[in-house]
Amino acid sequence: MKITKISALLFVLAGTSSCGDKFFDVNKNPVAPSDAQVNLLLPASQAAMAFYLGHATNGLSQPSSAIMQQLVNGRIGTFGLDGTTFNNHWQGLYIDMLENNELVLTKALAANAWGYAGIAQIQKAYVFSQMVDVWGDLPYSQALQGTKFEAPKFDDDEAIYTDLFRLIDDGIANMKKTDDALPAGVDDLMYGGSKTKWIRLANTLKLKLYNQIRLTRNVTPEITALLATPADLIGAADDFEFRYGTAAGSPENRNPGFQVDYVFANRENSINPYFYLLMKGTNDPRIPYYFFNQVANSATPPANLDFIDGRFISVRFGSTGQFAGVATQTTRTLQGLYPVGGRYDDGAGGTASGASAKGNVPQRFITFFMRKYIEAELQLMVLNNPAAARTAFNDALIASFAKVNAIATNDGSPVISPTAITTYINAALARYDAGAGNEAKLNIIMTEKYVASFGTGVEMYNDHRRTGYPNVPNAATDNDPLTQATGAFPLRFPYRLNDLTSNPNAPAQINPATDKVFWDR
Repeated sequence: MKITKISALLFVLAGTSSCGDKFFDVNKNPVAPSDAQVNLLLPASQAAMAFYLGHATNGLSQPSSAIMQQLVNGRIGTFGLDGTTFNNHWQGLYIDMLENNELVLTKALAANAWGYAGIAQIQKAYVFSQMVDVWGDLPYSQALQGTKFEAPKFDDDEAIYTDLFRLIDDGIANMKKTDDALPAGVDDLMYGGSKTKWIRLANTLKLKLYNQIRLTRNVTPEITALLATPADLIGAADDFEFRYGTAAGSPENRNPGFQVDYVFANRENSINPYFYLLMKGTNDPRIPYYFFNQVANSATPPANLDFIDGRFISVRFGSTGQFAGVATQTTRTLQGLYPVGGRYDDGAGGTASGASAKGNVPQRFITFFMRKYIEAELQLMVLNNPAAARTAFNDALIASFAKVNAIATNDGSPVISPTAITTYINAALARYDAGAGNEAKLNIIMTEKYVASFGTGVEMYNDHRRTGYPNVPNAATDNDPLTQATGAFPLRFPYRLNDLTSNPNAPAQINPATDKVFWDR
């Protein structure tokens, strides 16, 4: 994979959309690579997708994870979201990802390069679905068309979703065509040009989107057809993810989430105590893979901290305690190996740095374990088949642990023992069996999916708004006198303010506390 070249290209592109609050029009690309080759535009679009949807400062996953109480992040604070919170995310997705992806699609269709065209269509559907999930109505039908529409309208979010199914089907049809003109090959950083894997992803994306809208319409015929041919969905070897390298410097191609918590001295995040205590309460053997404690087992933990539990050191979300502002850069618990390629916690501690771990864990988007959790939800809540849901839930748990162990093996770290995995899965299945009714069982499924999904925050945010599970605290309702929330739990992300003021066809700013996306019932 040409990760070094692509990382360099990405950060050249990213610099155009991350360096201030400039005028932005979704039909104008300041880079304007109109003559760039498709085999360069495709990987650039994929790198931008990982960067701006990913689990780092400019990615949507990190703030979503903070909203969902897995992280404590100063950029999110206490739900005080406004029209400047997501500037770089919005700009980067439109300019660096979607604009380049649209050029791939246009050039590929003109050259009958069906593989490239199909990839671009499936990627476009995935990215727009993620953007609709957090922002709702968006520039879509009139966006990405050069200067044809200087002030693109904001399309209805449900109408966009409807068209995304059409777009996915078009992508599948193109992937099935014979194509020798412009094979994707190594220039496809996701699947290496495998049309079979792209088609499996496309079908899985459809399943995911039908699950997302299941409260708005009857999706039984569509999901029944998709579930009837499991070989047409992604398998254990088909995870949709962007792989990073280990190189530091220029270009930097380590996971951006690793950079902000290990390379940058100030650290970006703390681990939310709620998340840690949730996993501790179930004796989850993934804890040393999820969190790295800088304080060693043999050390005496420092005093005067906002939250401490043994070696686990953090700050509560929305804390107003006297120690909330204490500097903990060298003592706080950090994101570990599984989410960002940080350190596996072997108990020895030590101040984390960019040289202390590899940082090469992929940015996950849609994984095999996620597919199985989606199946479990659909079997339970749409097909009303708790037995089939239990089978899918068991498969999801197995796949979740397999993913952790695969990352550990690649890192050279110890793996979770089969005995520990079996013990945990049996306990989770027992909780499922004890659930009185489908809602109680759904709570168990979604809580386990929440834990497994660390590093893909938008999915957890979607799941919570769709199902209500897990019932995360939010500082305004957790009855802790030393926490507070500025604003209610956000049901949508605010629009970028400059787009609202510069585009006469833009809607009014949304109210994050009351305005929902269409599928949130």
